[in-house]
Amino acid sequence: MKASLQLYRRLLGTIVPYWRVVAISIAAMVLAAGLEPVMPTLLKSLVDKSLIQKDPIAAWQLPLFLMLTFLGKGIAEYVTNVASQWVANKAVADLRQQVFHHQTALPLATHLAEPPGRMLSRLLYDIPQVGQALSTAWIIVIRDSLVIVGLTGYLIYTAWELTLLILAIAPVVAWIIRVASARLRTSNQDIQTITGRLTGMVDASLVGVKEIKIFGARDYEAARFAQVVDRLRKETMRAVRVSSVNVPLVQVLAAMAVSLVIYVASSLSANDRLSPGEFVAFVTAMSMLFEPIRRLTNVNATIQSGLAGAQSIYELLDSPPEPEQPAGPPAALPAPPGGGSEVRFEHVSFTYPGQPAPAVADLSLIVPPGHTVALVGGSGSGKTTAVSLLARFFNPEAGHILLDGAPIDALPLSALRARIAMVGQQVVLFDDSVAANIAYGRPDIPRAAIEHAARAAHAWEFIEKLPQGLDTPIGENGARLSGGQRQRIAIARAFLKDAPVLILDEATSALDTESERQVQAALGTLIKGRSTLVIAHRLSTIEGADTIVVMDKGRVVEQGRHAELLARDGAYARLYRMQFQDEAPA
Repeated sequence: MKASLQLYRRLLGTIVPYWRVVAISIAAMVLAAGLEPVMPTLLKSLVDKSLIQKDPIAAWQLPLFLMLTFLGKGIAEYVTNVASQWVANKAVADLRQQVFHHQTALPLATHLAEPPGRMLSRLLYDIPQVGQALSTAWIIVIRDSLVIVGLTGYLIYTAWELTLLILAIAPVVAWIIRVASARLRTSNQDIQTITGRLTGMVDASLVGVKEIKIFGARDYEAARFAQVVDRLRKETMRAVRVSSVNVPLVQVLAAMAVSLVIYVASSLSANDRLSPGEFVAFVTAMSMLFEPIRRLTNVNATIQSGLAGAQSIYELLDSPPEPEQPAGPPAALPAPPGGGSEVRFEHVSFTYPGQPAPAVADLSLIVPPGHTVALVGGSGSGKTTAVSLLARFFNPEAGHILLDGAPIDALPLSALRARIAMVGQQVVLFDDSVAANIAYGRPDIPRAAIEHAARAAHAWEFIEKLPQGLDTPIGENGARLSGGQRQRIAIARAFLKDAPVLILDEATSALDTESERQVQAALGTLIKGRSTLVIAHRLSTIEGADTIVVMDKGRVVEQGRHAELLARDGAYARLYRMQFQDEAPA
């Protein structure tokens, strides 16, 4: 219970910046709640004065006051609802932005450890649940609590003996709500987890729709999807059952108390200890208590769902982001000399979490300024891990990586990555224009610079033929472009960044011959004057590299130039012969 209160208090902290509108909303709730006891008071006067005593003034005054009471209550409830929804929607928008911004700042290891569907479901499922807890739920909690306090005060004032009978059920009601809260929280946390998995499955099936069709896997995927959907249905029904039994139990207890109250009140009225008007007013006020009690009992499901969502969101927001600044004093990074930067790996080792063997072990190599170093080897040899360590997507467990003599872990992260450009096999483009993708993250880049980068990347020849040129939308992940065109957009992006260090990760492995020729021409221009690390599967593409490094099980087993390594007849020569035998025509 204490943890839930702390969590809800933290959640309510999101509405503090909008405290003026919150104050208006609460003032309207107080007004609406204050008008509730007015109605049974008017009924008491209506019965005693107008009907029994035949007071002519009361005959017209009481209906007028009753109408004014309802008018005031209606205005107050309108202000309450509009102001509260405005605050809740602002808080939800703020949370969405915080979660989105923080997710992109998390270390890559965190992203790899958590299913991408869970990341999506936080934005699409958890935050709307929090929105309900901040809008509908808090209106009910504050307004109906005030209504109950006001009506209970009126009941005590009218007949305290009868009120004690009603209050006797309060401890039992509180116990029922507490038990239901614990079970609802557990169910909602399970629902969030399953929803995250469901979101991931939908995303994966949309991305892999071609594979599903060509491998005839529609029934297989449908069966997997049906299993998760059924789990979600069962967990949702479990929460529904707990929530549904909660309200009737409270209502039955309330009905028992009311029945006893009516019996005792009838006895008091028969002994002239309670006037007819007081009797009607007491029963009316008592009946008016049922609806706010029912809403308060029912809103518990919304609150627990919102708290489960808030717990998930704050667990993410409390996860430490990538540290922008180094732990110690930052190293001075000299201006890059003309012709690229020097990259040096010194006895670097790294093991992925949960893996028994290191991905990179005692790796030492030098990339002199302006040189091209190619990393080759079989799958799992540590090539991609090595360049990921250079970009500080991961941090080495041992050894050091230096950029122009400065340890990269002593550099601000933004300063390090400003000096690195990357072109990978899986090009990521965004649902925006060609120009926005080339100048990604830099909207202030002049148009002429974007065009120059496109020309240098051999991309202008197809860009100028597009319907809107640089302003042409390319669709999600560049769906309206061919593989070679997408790759040249990525190369243009690297040209525009003009970083002294370039990483090429299997940049041409997925292209056809003509597209590869065009992309290789663009890459040949791009690597001039830069220190380049190339990860290559096709050895024919790196024959001109200044140094070829052969890796196996995370270690360097051989390095040298192409002709030199072939003459040694070692690991590189074996890879070369194996590849060209596979590629030779039958």
